[in-house]
Amino acid sequence: MDQPTIAGIATLGIPLLIVGLLFRRAMAIFLFYVALVVVGIGYLASTGAIADIGNFALETIGVRGTDTVPMVPPAEKMPAPAPAP
Repeated sequence: MDQPTIAGIATLGIPLLIVGLLFRRAMAIFLFYVALVVVGIGYLASTGAIADIGNFALETIGVRGTDTVPMVPPAEKMPAPAPAP
């Protein structure tokens, strides 16, 4: 895992688990909540959104700049048209 992914998991996971401590008395509900948090973060990781969240969090605190790769490669020059016969 790279740094933005870990930062995204921490950015979402830590506050959600702190909120989950409200359900500490009922252990079954707390464990179900934790399982749902893990499934939700896993979904975000599989779609790539967790890395975007991590990049935003790292940029916000000033740890690193944006080094994103463009999704579309730059356009190549088209060859000159063939001469007419």
